[in-house]
Order: sequence, then structure tokens, then C-alpha cells
Amino acid sequence: MFMKGSNYIPSHILPEMQTNDQISHLLRSAKEAHMNMLRVWGGGVYESDYFYQLADSLGLLIWQDMMFACAMYPVGDDFLSSVREEVRQNAMRLSHHPSVAIFVTNNENEAALVQNWYGTFSERDRFESEYRELYLANVIHELKLVSHSSRPKPLVSSPSNGKASEQDNYISSNPQDNHNGDVHFYDYLRDGWDPGIYPRPRFVSEYGFQSFPGAYAWQRSNIDSDDLLHLFSHRQHHPLGNVPVITLVERNLPLPLPEEDNYANALIYFSQIAQAMATKVETELYRSLRDTPHKTMGALYWQLNDVWVAPSWSGIDFYGNWKILHYWARDFLAPIAIVALYESSTDSLNISLICDQLEVDTRELTVVANVHLWSQLLPRESTSWAVTLRPNGVQYDKVIPIADLLQGQFTKTNAFLELQLRRGQEVISKTHFFPSSISAAVGLEDPGLEYEIASRNCLNTSDVIRNSVSITIQVKRPAVFVYLELLKPYRYTLSENGFMQTTPMHVVYLTFDAPACSWLLRKSDIRVLTVNDFMR
Repeated sequence: MFMKGSNYIPSHILPEMQTNDQISHLLRSAKEAHMNMLRVWGGGVYESDYFYQLADSLGLLIWQDMMFACAMYPVGDDFLSSVREEVRQNAMRLSHHPSVAIFVTNNENEAALVQNWYGTFSERDRFESEYRELYLANVIHELKLVSHSSRPKPLVSSPSNGKASEQDNYISSNPQDNHNGDVHFYDYLRDGWDPGIYPRPRFVSEYGFQSFPGAYAWQRSNIDSDDLLHLFSHRQHHPLGNVPVITLVERNLPLPLPEEDNYANALIYFSQIAQAMATKVETELYRSLRDTPHKTMGALYWQLNDVWVAPSWSGIDFYGNWKILHYWARDFLAPIAIVALYESSTDSLNISLICDQLEVDTRELTVVANVHLWSQLLPRESTSWAVTLRPNGVQYDKVIPIADLLQGQFTKTNAFLELQLRRGQEVISKTHFFPSSISAAVGLEDPGLEYEIASRNCLNTSDVIRNSVSITIQVKRPAVFVYLELLKPYRYTLSENGFMQTTPMHVVYLTFDAPACSWLLRKSDIRVLTVNDFMR
């Protein structure tokens, strides 16, 4: 089974303030995005009994870090006694849950030690001795008391070389060896939309990109006198500041100048597009590698949720509202997915068909490649071919030169590609490929977008009223990454978000819980943005 999912952090900065409703929403959101594993990060907390009980019932596997992360720890007698009791209590509390797939003693501490994150080179022998005493002689020792044959042996660290690290007595010179164990991978200098920048590891337990929460989330959390751009910087704790976010956006999207009035809203919106696309590409690459010599079998992106309104790697914001990333995750983590990854060395698309199902109907399957012009609705040209699926595996379909798809009037700047996996006329999965940056697109103009609230329905539940709203969106030209945001203090979900609209009319469904029926919801309560709005 390929592990696909995300990293879970505490749902509130004050753990006693988190509620079962918040936990339920996050875990059910993970399930809805086809995740089968969450990693409880070692820099957080041991989660509540309710968390693990719900994971059991939802069929979500849990990678459980013990709460040691990103630091060198003391090994005094009193501290070690406390550690043993902590590990013993939590291991006994959690070990009977079928959802708990594996225990890991720490997050990144082996890598920190051997890579001198905290000045360990000055006393390397002492730190190595203390590391082994803490994790091998104490944490692992206590975890063995609850181990059984149906669960893998605990890992000492993440990232690590797994079983191969035994020969190094669990401190390897390169704990991020792509041939063994798991890796954490972040690259803030190169273009995250390019699959060529990523490693080919066995398992990736952390990777990701930052984005900003939606504009209304900022409005809910600040005061009128706050300067939004200042808040972006003040709440950004990455050593490189917001430079990685802005750089990734500027590589691919038409970001206005900082002095322009629409800069802040554009940066929020574009950061979510950039994050979603980069995470999509990276995840699709890892999923596509499972049946290659690399034997990649897991991808858990950083991170599922958030503890405050700030720039972060999360796909779901502090209020529980999905960013574009989580909407897209429903597609790029789907049990059956078409993947089209660009090969720069050959200027071609590598088409893979991924299937997690143990049994699958392979009749009447085709791939349809649609060529779109940025200036016109509907495909301008299509080609198709018969395909098959490999149960619980990857069907490596074909490599297609871009020049074979873009001929005649179609160029890398005036056209883009949509690839669909179909069974008969049913679209099972689809993906897009953009041969140039969106900011360089030729013919991309005002889509003439208009939207209306077409219907409203309310359903009484035990404690809230479930509001369901349908929104019709009409365009005259392609609308790029259509983004909707509810400007009300409710937790909401949309049927899709950040989507390409290449047909004249599209319907999006909005659902939210409120104290009353929102019959008076107005168009002005919904913000709609497209990349077209910011083209120069």
C-alpha cells in the first residue's frame, strides 16, 4: 500500500482549547482528500483519545512521533526518568489502536546532530553518546514493551535510513539517503512547478511549500489599524522570510508590484495557487515512482492544518477552511489519477496512470489530450488513445513530445493542455499542463466572468443549520484558477476551488454550518477571483 497523506500538528496553540469538532473536521477532511496516513509530528503533542478513536473508525493510519523534535536533549537521571514515564504512559495508551501504524522516537534529531544544526560538531562524541542513551536505551526500550508482530519496529528518527541505519548504530553520516528509510525535502531556491528538482527517495515523510491564508481569515484575526503586508512579515517565522513564497509566485504568475493596491490580495491568492501546484507536481512524481527501481512507497506533505493565521505550509487554515491545496489534493491523491510530468531534457510529457485499487475495471479506458487556446473557450483540438490500468500500481503509458501536441497555430505561449482519463464518456481523472508560465500566456484576457447565487437550501441538524448554496459562473473566455471565498465567519467547503473554467457555464456548490438559515446571503458575501484579473 502506498502511503499518501500529510503531517498533523496541534489544532490549537493551546491544546486544552482544541475541540472534538475541530479534530473531527480535520480528520474527515483528510479522509475526503483520499489520504490514508497522517504523521503526528514530534514537535506537537500526543493527541487525545478521541483523535485515535476517530482515526480507527475512518481507516486513517497514524505515523506516531514521540514528542522529541529539532533539539539536543539532556540525559540527566531525573530527565530520563521522566522520559521513560512519558513514553510508557503514551505507548500503553496508544498501542492498542489499529490506526497507529508505527512509532518513531524523534523528529530530525539525527539529521540535526550529523549536520551540525545546533553546533554539535564541537563535542560530537558527547552528543552522539547522549543521543544513543536517550533514544536507544530509554525511548526505544520503553516502546519495545508494547511492540508486537503486526506493527513494524519503531524507527529511531525521521528522516533516517531505516533498517540500514543499524549498521551505523543509528547515527548515519547521511540520514537522508534516497536508497533507504525516509527523507524530508524542501527546496526554496528552484522552481517548485518543475518535477526535475525533486529527489527519487523510498519514502518522503515531509515536503511542502508555504502560502497565505485567505484574505477573510486575515480580516477575522486582525484589527482595523493593522497593516496587512506588515502582518505577513511579522507572522512569518521562516529564516528566509517571505522570499521563497514571493519567488515561487513570480516565476509563474503575474504578481502586481508591491506599491499597487491589489498587491496583498494577489499575493494571498497566488501563493495558494503556487503552493497547490508545487505540492501537486511533487506528490504526483512520488506516486509515479512506486513501480520503478526507486520503489517510492510514501508521500506525506507538510502540513495538513494550522495553529494560527500566518504564512505556513498548511493546506487547511486555522479556521478549518480549505486552501486551494486541499481542494486539489482530492484530485492528486485520488485512487485513480492521470499524471503528466514534464521532462525538460526531451521537452516531452511523461504520462502515467496511477491506480490504488486492488481490483479495477479496465474496459473502455481512454486518455484524451485536449489542446486549449488561452483566448477561446472549449478545446480547439483533441487526440485520444486506448489505455489500461494496473491494479495497485502504476501504468507507465507513454512519453509524448510537446511538439507532437502543439502543432500549427498552437505554441507554448498561446496554448495549454488538458489530459483526461475516461471510461467511455465519464471523466475519471484529469490534469493540466502549462507549457509556459501563466504570466507569459498570450491571449489571456478578461474572461467576462459573471456569477449568481442560483439556489439556497437549509437543513436543520441537532445544533446548527446546514446551508447549501449553488453558484453559477458564466465566462466568455477561459478563466484561470477560479477562486471563491466566503466572506462570512463560518467554516465552509466548496465542491471545487482554484479550477480552470473553459466552458461557458459552471456550477459550484457551497456548504457551511451557521446558527440560522442564510436566506439573505448575497453575491457580495462571496469573493471570486481569477488570474485573468491580474494580467498586465
